[in-house]
Amino acid sequence: MIDKSLILHLPFHDPDGSKAYDYSQSRADADLSGDAKLIKDADAGKALSIKGVGEAITAKAIPFNTDFTLTINIKTPHNRIGWVLNSPGVEKFIERWISVAPNRREFLAFVKSGNSFTVYRNKEVVFVGTISGTPNGFALCDDDLIETNVIIDDVQLYNRALKEKEVLMIQGANDDVEYFLDGFNFKEYGVEVSASKGLVDRLARKETLTAEWDNYHGIVRDKKRPRFKERTIVLDCFIYASSRTAFVEWVQRFFSLFDAPGNHRFKCVPHLKTKPLVYEVELHDGVSVEKTWGHYNDELMVGTFQITLVEDEPVKRVLRHIGTTANTVASITVTSTKYLNIYWGDGSHTYNVAGNQKTVEHTYEEPGEYDIIISGVIEDIEEFSTNAIVVWEILK
Repeated sequence: MIDKSLILHLPFHDPDGSKAYDYSQSRADADLSGDAKLIKDADAGKALSIKGVGEAITAKAIPFNTDFTLTINIKTPHNRIGWVLNSPGVEKFIERWISVAPNRREFLAFVKSGNSFTVYRNKEVVFVGTISGTPNGFALCDDDLIETNVIIDDVQLYNRALKEKEVLMIQGANDDVEYFLDGFNFKEYGVEVSASKGLVDRLARKETLTAEWDNYHGIVRDKKRPRFKERTIVLDCFIYASSRTAFVEWVQRFFSLFDAPGNHRFKCVPHLKTKPLVYEVELHDGVSVEKTWGHYNDELMVGTFQITLVEDEPVKRVLRHIGTTANTVASITVTSTKYLNIYWGDGSHTYNVAGNQKTVEHTYEEPGEYDIIISGVIEDIEEFSTNAIVVWEILK
């Protein structure tokens, strides 16, 4: 579900390059310049490093004339971070410096509610003050006053004042891994996943062309074009219910999700919410459910089972389309001599896409977030452009 009050979200977990994608409804992607670059120095994924003179410029500005919340994770080699909130007039500003541990990630949140301004450092409120007039500028800085040397991660901007509970939830995001099938959370059906195999395992290679020469040792194998077999995903699951009848109903409801024709969209959402693992799968085999009664409650029935999902087209590029209104359009342009299949994330697909600067568009009737899979020989794509977010350049 799209949070329409989130007007800028830069997680900086993007492919290397000069762009940082905005995962909010605004799609106000940031352009990186100078010494600004994405590096692997974060709790997960990447972060934005600015050493010397660099910028990450986005068209989305802080809405000073309304309530707002700005959150940011920041790391500096210095022992303090300063911020300034400026208002019109002579010396109409609030300036404070916060002591921090050098080279340690700090969470900061700045919340404007009416004429009140609150600042959080990690889980603690470190400032509450009153604003004079409507602010017209905000700055965050360290002791390098000419240049800078910081690492920034997960910038979020809201056009409302978040409550304290919401601010704490952002920095203490749920670490639980969520599993979805065709948009339905497994937990909606009472199903929990205790273990998974094959989500990110290395794929087995297909047999290649070989030749055997008389009077030579071994064989000659074609090593120029590695190709891979299908992916197999194994999920160890359990489900429980308060009675035998309820148990049977819950099990049948969950398994019926796999009865619809065609592929099914399976998605695993880890702690790094902007980098989901997505697959187009089928369930070929039967499923055996082992049932037991609870030791402490004879009315509780627990069943464990294992499902094996198969992804026929395991090498893919993953995009995300964000539509806040009906009938938004995702556009993809490719140059490829190999056929590609596109799964648009709403149950529809476009097969056998190839050619020179071939453009394919898809209209989403409903607003929402859609993960797009492009499967095929991704390595041989010669040119590629899209108006969607590139989540994974290649996932295999």
